Order: sequence, then structure tokens, then C-alpha cells
Amino acid sequence: MQSKGTQRITLREVAQETGFSVNTVSKALRDAPDLSVQTKRLIQDTAKRLGYVVNNMASALRSGYSNVLALIVGDISNPFFGILCKEIEQQAAHHGCTVIVFNTEEDPDKEDRAVRTALSQNVDGVLLAPSRNGAEAVRLLQAYDKPCVLIGRYFPQRPADAVLFDDENGGYLAGKHLLERGCRDLLMLNAPCNTSAEHRAKGFAKAMTETSGAKCRLLTAESPLGGVKDILKNAWQESPFDGIFAYSDLFAMEAASVLEEMGIPGGAVKLVGFDDIQSRLALPLPLTSVSAGKAAFGEALVSLLMRRILGDTADFPIRQVLPTTLVIRKSTQPD
Repeated sequence: MQSKGTQRITLREVAQETGFSVNTVSKALRDAPDLSVQTKRLIQDTAKRLGYVVNNMASALRSGYSNVLALIVGDISNPFFGILCKEIEQQAAHHGCTVIVFNTEEDPDKEDRAVRTALSQNVDGVLLAPSRNGAEAVRLLQAYDKPCVLIGRYFPQRPADAVLFDDENGGYLAGKHLLERGCRDLLMLNAPCNTSAEHRAKGFAKAMTETSGAKCRLLTAESPLGGVKDILKNAWQESPFDGIFAYSDLFAMEAASVLEEMGIPGGAVKLVGFDDIQSRLALPLPLTSVSAGKAAFGEALVSLLMRRILGDTADFPIRQVLPTTLVIRKSTQPD
């Protein structure tokens, strides 16, 4: 470990050690495509051995780019965001960028601090999964002319680029599937008001209108652990239900746990989630879920952000909508 007084290893010293020019060393450390793999490996290994650390601040002053992106999400403990983070990091690496991740817990104050920290670090752009009050975070980013793409939600009153799921179709597919499985007294366990919640509910309600005799109750919980138990117990006491469409897979899994605790037999209530995290994780509950490809989602987010970072301002704001499909598993299969 270097002491406080130890001098930084410079590009020139790496160049002297390898016999290449400073420019070639710089390109190799940026993983430039016009150098051979062998040259890049030699230079990168030498830089690592010597203890060279890129001075991003100096590099940013020279090039105008920090090659750092900020990813601001509401709940990094949600497997969906963990999977998405991995996809975004992989896509960012293709552009020579690294990613700093901030977790806001859907708290506007934490979201504000994350945005301000990202701005202070001079990141090239921000991918933001906004809270309900995230329009203010978008306003702040735009005030600093910082490229920003919203993840999964948008604000009608604050134009901004966004990559979205086809939430309305997802809600429709979930509702139609539960009806086809014979459910007639259904719940939608939704998240607090945001555009994705609104569109999923709209699609679910549309499916209900296509089947006579179907009843639908819309219930809202603050979070997967924020009152789901009381909501479901009260709903059951009011009138037993036979199908649930949950805003996310986390909401669905919490609902399954509550139903088991209530002593409701497995299979008595059909269950559909949203996000299809089981496509990447083995979970004990084989959950039917609405899916939109997470790899495609990450690629679309980074691609759009990089367009803006590189100065392409055409067609602002872009709202790119990815198609949704239904992945059927045991949670809605016949008893």
C-alpha cells in the first residue's frame, strides 16, 4: 500500500517500462479496439504490476468525459435491480465506461443526495429509476445539462428520455391468464402511484371487462413488506379471492408467504407477478410472471444514454417501450 507521500505512477513510467509511447499506453488502458489484444494485455499487466491508477479527473479535463455513469435505483435488494445492474455494467463496459450505483430506498431526500453526488463526481450521464417524487431529481439533472434516461417510469409533466416496459400489455396478459385459469374474484396488489403502476392496472382492468362475472379489487401497498399482510387478510375477510396479480415478483412472493400463513391451501389462489426474476434466479415458488427481456432492457438504457452523452439530441424525449410476454409456471397451473 502506498504511503501518503508516495508519488503516483505516471503514464510516462508505464510507457518507459513497456517501450511503447505514452499515447499507445493511454489507448491500451482505455481498451481501444485498434490495438492488438497482446499489446493491450502487456501494457495493462505492466500498469497493474507498477501500481498505476487512472487519474479520472485529469483524463476528464483532457477529453471532456469521465467515462463514468451513475445508476440510481430505488431498492438494490430487489433482485430485479440487481440483475439489471449487472446488465447495465456489462453494456457500459462495451463503451469503456464504469458504473457507480446509488440506492435511494424510494426516498426523495436520498434520491436528491444521490443526484447531487453524481453531479459532483462529474459523471457523464445518469440512469435513474425515479421515486414517486422523482420529477424534481429530473429537473435538477436537466438544470445541469446532464444526460439522463429514466428506468421504467416517466413524468408527463417533465419531459425526459425513458426506457419502459409495455406495462399495459403486461397487466392485460396477467388478467387474461388468470381469467383463463377460471379465476373470477381477483385482486391487483399494486405499488403506490407511478406510471408503471397506472398502466399495469389499466391493462388488468381491460382484461376484466372481457369476461362477464369477473370481479376485480385494486389494492395498494407501500412496498412488498409495507402492509401486504394486513391488506390481504382484510380483503379475504371481506370476500375470499381466487387470483392475484402483483405489481412485482417481490410483491407476489410476499403475497404467497401471507397466504400460507393464513392457512389458505396451495393453488387455491392463482398468483402472477411482474419482472420474471426467476429467469435468472432459482426460487422455491415457481411464479408465473410478466417478462420483458432484462438484457434488452439494459442494452436499450445504456445505448440511449450514450447517444445523449455523445451529443445526439434528436427526437427528445424518446420513450422506448419494450414488449412484454407472460411466462407461465406452477403458481397458476391447475390444482
